[in-house]
Amino acid sequence: MLDIFKIKGAQRSVKVKKNIIAMIGIKGISLGISLLYVPLLLHSMNSINYGIWLTLTSIVSWVAMCDIGLGNGLRNKLSETIAAADYLLGKVYISTAYVSILSIMCVLFSIFFVVSKMFLSWNSILNAPEIEPSELNLLVNVVFFTFALNFVLSLINSVLFALQMPAVSSILTTLGQFFSFVIVLVLVKCFDIYSLLILGSVISIVPVVVLIISSIILFTGKYKYLSPSFRYIDLTKIKDILALGMKFFVLQIITIVLYQTNNLIIMHIVSNEAVVEYNIAFKYMNVLLMIYTIIVTPLWSATTEAYVKGDLQWIMNVVKKMDKIAFLFILIGLIMLLTSDFVYRIWLDLPKSNVSIATTSLIYFYVVGNILYANYGYILNGIGKLNLQILVTAILAFLYIPFSYFLGHKYGLSGILSAFATVAIMNFVWSKIQFTKIISGKAYGIWNK
Repeated sequence: MLDIFKIKGAQRSVKVKKNIIAMIGIKGISLGISLLYVPLLLHSMNSINYGIWLTLTSIVSWVAMCDIGLGNGLRNKLSETIAAADYLLGKVYISTAYVSILSIMCVLFSIFFVVSKMFLSWNSILNAPEIEPSELNLLVNVVFFTFALNFVLSLINSVLFALQMPAVSSILTTLGQFFSFVIVLVLVKCFDIYSLLILGSVISIVPVVVLIISSIILFTGKYKYLSPSFRYIDLTKIKDILALGMKFFVLQIITIVLYQTNNLIIMHIVSNEAVVEYNIAFKYMNVLLMIYTIIVTPLWSATTEAYVKGDLQWIMNVVKKMDKIAFLFILIGLIMLLTSDFVYRIWLDLPKSNVSIATTSLIYFYVVGNILYANYGYILNGIGKLNLQILVTAILAFLYIPFSYFLGHKYGLSGILSAFATVAIMNFVWSKIQFTKIISGKAYGIWNK
């Protein structure tokens, strides 16, 4: 069952497997830091402030899709140029992508700053009447500004992916997490600083500094032959980059609606405390999905190659193996669910966790749905069959918000999370049906697009 992890096979396969092993270790450290953050911030901020912070950062993450596919497009086009050893064209693509995303982020932040200052009340949006408005507005501006910078600088990750070095990309992310965690820990434990503004600013700024230093080191050192330069900007290449990323961009926008609106919905229908409860359960159960995603992600590109060569048998064999691994993960998740209250109390250092078994159970079903979906959805992405995925997820996104609002008003947090889990299960159902039709040669119309 686990022979997928054996370091054997073609050179490309060996490199993929080595990256999987390295990323599991790196992501394990990142995950550990993420879990340690929860009790640290929960005890240094009150639950209301922590809920505000979680909601604010989730809102900011929505802007992540505003590169209109430039990140994914750069990754694919750069992979082609590196394979052809056309490094000059690679510099052109990189330089053009950097200036394009920088321009987009400058425009977006300028619009945001004006609109926020003139029309928005962040105290109302974040349901935080007790926070000083000037302090909250400053924090919002810091978070959005550093995120915009982070987004531009994160293009280094697309370059690393194109160089088939995803593990190095993970290292950069983990370093940002590590240094910000250490600084927050020192501020809280040594200087008794509990300000939402100060702690939030540190968490936002430090990863940006890490990316700046890392980009300088990589582009002036080993990868100088790919370093961006104003001389190599060619705006006519934007079309080439975008042509490969637009469908994924549409899917990412839909995904935002499906999965990134929960904090706002929970905050306004239930409470800030419920946001904290949801996020604690989500971080705990989502460990399983994060690990599984590391395993399944490299299969995306391998599937593309197999499908182009007509090797459907290889694809079927991989899916069978992944189904067995998914079953193992689901069993592990069930054990995590049954022991969740004990783990919460130890993890959060609290006599009582205040996270209900109902909340954890619904997050478990969400994770199960996404694990099962990954086995088929990633294959469909690899073979480029995206039209049905766009249609179905668009319908689900259109229905999700009113459905979750209705269930939330009727059943509280459990109602919202029931809608959340239902969407994940439905994604598994349609993706399995489409995969089965394609692999058996019975896919017609939109099922084959």
